[in-house]
Amino acid sequence: MNLIRHVKHTIFYTYMYLCNKIFPLKKKVVFSSFNGKTYSDNPKVITEALHQIDPDTSIVWIFKDPEGKKIDLPAYIKTVKSHSLKALYELATAAVWVDNFEKPVYLYKSRNQKYIQTYHGDRAFKKILYDVRTLLPNGHYKEGDLFEEKNLDLALSGSDYGDRHYRSAFNYKGEILKKGCPRNDRLINRDLNREQKIKERLSLDEETGVVLYAPTLRKSAVKSNGAQSVTDIDLEQVVSTLEESTHRKWVLLIRAHSAVGKLGGIPESVQYIDVSGYEDMNDLLSISDILITDYSSSAGDFALLNRLIILYQNDRKDYMEKDRALYFKMEDSPYLVAENQKELTELLSNYEQIDTEQNCKEILEFYGCKETGKAAQFTVEYIMSHLRTSNLNRGEAE
Repeated sequence: MNLIRHVKHTIFYTYMYLCNKIFPLKKKVVFSSFNGKTYSDNPKVITEALHQIDPDTSIVWIFKDPEGKKIDLPAYIKTVKSHSLKALYELATAAVWVDNFEKPVYLYKSRNQKYIQTYHGDRAFKKILYDVRTLLPNGHYKEGDLFEEKNLDLALSGSDYGDRHYRSAFNYKGEILKKGCPRNDRLINRDLNREQKIKERLSLDEETGVVLYAPTLRKSAVKSNGAQSVTDIDLEQVVSTLEESTHRKWVLLIRAHSAVGKLGGIPESVQYIDVSGYEDMNDLLSISDILITDYSSSAGDFALLNRLIILYQNDRKDYMEKDRALYFKMEDSPYLVAENQKELTELLSNYEQIDTEQNCKEILEFYGCKETGKAAQFTVEYIMSHLRTSNLNRGEAE
């Protein structure tokens, strides 16, 4: 760490410490999702459930662009800019923090505050954090690098698989709430009216089949700050094959990873709807009949819907060498994998013959899935219990 960064982090930590000791802790929960990029995922679902159960609890969200986000947010949410003094103050005086991404190391948290981690990759394909060291001995993370290692109070998990990764990737030894991922409550307890509104927002009708293509990020695209090329898949053939085999109309949705923002290299002849700007991935999963991805944990969530999942992995060896190591070998999993366009076309041609329900059952068993459909409710109960029993008159004397 260079000197300037060290001084900056020391100032931030000291400021938070003083705020925590001088000002009283409030009946307040501070949320963040994907490092302040979006209003989405598990933190969003917990926010809405918390407000419904207890409207008197103050809710603050941290965003990189809070002004740009306000138009899409409920009126009861206060916003602050990430890495600002206002954000540090809100964190220092909040009874509870909720996130789905790792926190900066310079934060201060007292023992009287609770930090809940709802990590977004419960069924992750890609190795993360400390687990990266198993393949890359000179990896970025070393013991003590993660804020969560010593400051996390509760982790939310939707599978035995997710439990193991909290232990290994975060080196977390504390309590895990094994009731599911709140974002998946809506995939289990489907709201058909809500799904209809999502389709209407995207101008989709009920008769048309929906195939969602959502590849994960590539480091090269992130570094170049440009569009991620998807020229290695014939998306036009994807749609035409489905229409031929099912005798119905299909529409293609494409969604880039949030770290990339856009997919490029798609021929003009391909008819599609770009939903990269649609922040809530599970909304898109709920209205899709087929998911085509590569190494995205969204596949493990989509299995809850008993719908067709295809992993298009024509670059697996290259991906593992240049991008990320994987947690498991594909041949050891029940996933349907296409390594080239021909195999993808064959799977799509047999769409109506594939026993998708059985395949999804095997995928969920592979992960040791334990979604209850009530994960948000259980999380809010934990939050409310802490708010009732904690000392909200002051920070904690050390």
